Amino acid sequence: MDLQIDSTDKRIIQLLARDSRMPILEIARDLNVSGAAVHQRLNKLKKKGIITGSTIDLNYKALGYTSCAYLGLYLDKASEYGKAVHRLKSIPEVIECHYTTGKYSLFIKVIAKNNDHLMSLLTDKIQKIPGVNRTETFISLDESISRVLLP
Repeated sequence: MDLQIDSTDKRIIQLLARDSRMPILEIARDLNVSGAAVHQRLNKLKKKGIITGSTIDLNYKALGYTSCAYLGLYLDKASEYGKAVHRLKSIPEVIECHYTTGKYSLFIKVIAKNNDHLMSLLTDKIQKIPGVNRTETFISLDESISRVLLP
């Protein structure tokens, strides 16, 4: 499938990356095209799999989750991957999971209310997953960069 996009498509993506709820007519005014043209291009970008959805950014601290950590998980065997990911999906505080090369089998991002909550997640949930041999934890002190890579 041809994934070529032009400057108009790129501008639509840039505007939506800044605000995924931006109205189609506002995008159309910015681009000096019709709302129908923007709608058609959005459908094309979705059909090509370039746009796969829209999200909102949450301020986890405002919701009471003040600790963020990244965990490297060592699995006993690579064959435990699927089962471990299935169990991790049942832990709401695990907000990202990556199957990686290198030192760890899995690398996950966890949010917690505080360090006591983080410790509980580690000892009572994550480290009890069958196949998880051990973990290595990195507590995030600050998120310095968070962005969408724009075409």
